[in-house]
Amino acid sequence: MGRRTHLLVFALVLFVVPGAAGQGRSAESVRAARALIGSGQFAKADTALHEALESALYLMDSVNVFVWRGILEYVRGSDSLARTNFRSALQLRQIVAVRGLDEISPGLQDVFDAEARPFRIFVASDLDEPAAWRAGPKLVYPAELRRRRVGGHALVTAVIDTLGRVEERGFEILESPDSAFNAPLRQMMFAAQFTPGRVKGHLVRSAVSLGFTLNPPAPANPTTLIGAAREQLRAHRADSALALTADALDSANNATPGERVYAVLVQGIAWHAKGRDSLAARSFEEGLAGYHDLTARGVDLAPFLKRLADSIRISRHRGRTTAGVASPFGAPSVVGAADEPPALISYPPIRYAAEMQALRIGGTVIVEATLDTTGRVLPPTVKVVQSPNPVFDAETKRVVLAAVYRPARIGGRPTRVTIRQPVTFAAY
Repeated sequence: MGRRTHLLVFALVLFVVPGAAGQGRSAESVRAARALIGSGQFAKADTALHEALESALYLMDSVNVFVWRGILEYVRGSDSLARTNFRSALQLRQIVAVRGLDEISPGLQDVFDAEARPFRIFVASDLDEPAAWRAGPKLVYPAELRRRRVGGHALVTAVIDTLGRVEERGFEILESPDSAFNAPLRQMMFAAQFTPGRVKGHLVRSAVSLGFTLNPPAPANPTTLIGAAREQLRAHRADSALALTADALDSANNATPGERVYAVLVQGIAWHAKGRDSLAARSFEEGLAGYHDLTARGVDLAPFLKRLADSIRISRHRGRTTAGVASPFGAPSVVGAADEPPALISYPPIRYAAEMQALRIGGTVIVEATLDTTGRVLPPTVKVVQSPNPVFDAETKRVVLAAVYRPARIGGRPTRVTIRQPVTFAAY
C-alpha cells in the first residue's frame, strides 16, 4: 500500500534541484509523471519516467528523472528502490539542496539525506558538531627557513572525511609566508587525525579552515644533540645518530668550534656503524683536523672530547677505524663443540663507571656462562674468569645476563652450550 502524497509541493521540490532540467521532451514526461503520482496512478507514472529517462538530453534531465523515480518508489512503499534511485541521481550530480520532500510524504527527506550524506560536504553552519583537530605531528620546519628565521601565518582549507582524515581533493593552501612551507604543511595535514563533523548524530564530510602561526624553533643545544646521538649509537640506531649530528651542525644552532669538532667525530662513528667507511674516514679526518687546530690555538676543550679524539686518533693510527663504534661484546667462543656457534643478537647499553672513564682505564673482561636452547643466559652459570679490574665485574655480569643470543646448533637442532664472552670497556 502506497504512502500518502501532497501534490501541491511537487513544484517546490523540483524547483530546488540544482541546475534547471531541460525543457524538452524529457521535462514534459517528468511533468506528466508528477501529475500521475499525485493522482495515485503509479504504474503510468513509472512509464512516463521511463520515457523521460530515454529522452533525456542533458545530465540534469537524467538527475531530475532519478529524483522523481526515487519519490515514486517511496510513495508506493519501497524504501530500497527509493534509495537506489536517489543514489543514481547523486552519482550523476552531487545534489545537496533538495528540500520539501517530507511535505510529499513523511520520512522521505530523511531517506534522501541519508543517501546524500556521503556525497555532501557540510560547511560549519550546517554542522551540529564541527570537525576538530585531535592529533598529529608537528610541522617539520624547513632548514633553510629556520636558518633565515622566516615565519608568519599560514591558512589552509580541507575536507575532513567521516574517518577524520584529510581528503586529497579539496585541500588547498590559501596563504603561506614562503612556498617552502607548502610541502611540510601538506605532510602535517595528511598525517593528522581529526574528530569528524556530525549532523543529527551522523558522521559527515565537512569543510574546515585552519590557520597556523609559523615561528622558527629556538636554537637547540648542540652538545645535548651530540650526546643524544651517542646514546642512539649505543642503541644501534645509526640513522637517528646521523640526524642528530646534522641538527647539531646546522648553523641555526650556533655550534661552537669545539661542538662542531665533537659533532663531526660522532658523525664519523655513525657512518662507520652503517658500513659507510669512506664517509666515516672523511668525517674523522675533518674532525681530527679541527681538533688539532683548536688545541694548537690553545683552546681549552672538554675532557670527554679529548678522550674521544685521542681514541679515534690512536685507533686510526693502528689501522682500525672501530674505536668508539665497535660493539663492546666480542664474538663468543664455545667451550666444547657445536656445528653452529651462538651469535649475539642484543644486549643493553654498558654503564661505564665515570671514574674509570675519566682515568682512561679500560680493558676486556671475559665471562663464562651457559646458554639454554632459546639463546638465553642461565643466571647461576655466569662467572668472571678474567678481568683487568674488579670495578668492571658487576657491570659485565649485568649486561651478559641481559644479552640475547641466537642459540647454538648441533645437527640442526638448538642446543645448550657454555660460552666465554669477552666484554671490552674502551677508555674514551
